[in-house]
Amino acid sequence: MNHDSPRRFNPKSQAFMRRVLPLCRFTRCFDDVKMRDLSNQSKDLSFMSSWENNICLKSDIERKFSILEPAAAHISTDNRMSWWKNLDFTDQLARDTWPLPVTEDREGYHGSNHFSYWASGLVDSRMLLDASRSFSGNPPKVFLDLGCASGRVIRHTSLLQPDMRTLGCDINRLHVEWCNKFLPPSITAFQNHSIPSLPLESNSVDIVSAYSVFTHIEALESTWLMEIRRILRPGGIAWITVHSDWTLRDMNETWPLWGPVMKHPQAVSLLADGNRDFEGDRLVFRWHGDRSYSSNVFYKESYIRSHWCRIMEVIDFRRRHPSYQDVVILRKN
Repeated sequence: MNHDSPRRFNPKSQAFMRRVLPLCRFTRCFDDVKMRDLSNQSKDLSFMSSWENNICLKSDIERKFSILEPAAAHISTDNRMSWWKNLDFTDQLARDTWPLPVTEDREGYHGSNHFSYWASGLVDSRMLLDASRSFSGNPPKVFLDLGCASGRVIRHTSLLQPDMRTLGCDINRLHVEWCNKFLPPSITAFQNHSIPSLPLESNSVDIVSAYSVFTHIEALESTWLMEIRRILRPGGIAWITVHSDWTLRDMNETWPLWGPVMKHPQAVSLLADGNRDFEGDRLVFRWHGDRSYSSNVFYKESYIRSHWCRIMEVIDFRRRHPSYQDVVILRKN
């Protein structure tokens, strides 16, 4: 058939009219809908980004960030310096000349104790790299911090292991922007979402950490474990912090978790008799809202050992390591 035939595109032909007029009517209807939507923008702009904010956070917010001086400037004003009296931080402090995020931009970690925020990341990153060396047997080449926030851990791993590629991801777009704006180019941060899918190749990562991530995953927990397993290389390590049944028994009024959990209506009835044991494998305290992961989840250690091992080998379970959460160390075999 000759596609240049004038008959084929003759606007006066009946065939042309039969094919095109319905499309024109559909297009006019679609344009009418668009115009009605656009005319209501001044009333409600939420339709423009509502779908993104169902699976991630802060997608439609623009912010000019405030920043703090590097960690060395905050030693004299930190009220928790006694926590770090046995921590060797001199060399790391001298090398880390990047700014710190303000409290609002770091999920509230350590409040106004800015040096403690920095030091907690150093402690966690050292333990993480030590575990990788102990359990994997090979020097890590690629590291992903799932739920990296504004870089509490990855700022340290990039210095402690400079030949390792450091990646971070978070569902909060502002955290990702902060990392890419203020941390060195050796660190790559990207936004993920609450659906278990990461834009990384299979068998491409040596270590995956997830600090305070599975503490809020009330759904798709096993799918996230499968996705972590997919991107790990054989022998790779996953370092996942959790709230466990031990956490529920150990916590007291001094713990940050105490207030939100003990004031939850479910806790009032469940824990009224002082018994902090619970039936089933998991205990989920949900807060009703439009976004995902607005919950606190407690896992029984026995459940982790009997169920998570079906996906990866559970090689260690460390209680309160180092403070308010337990750590599950898994290996892909």
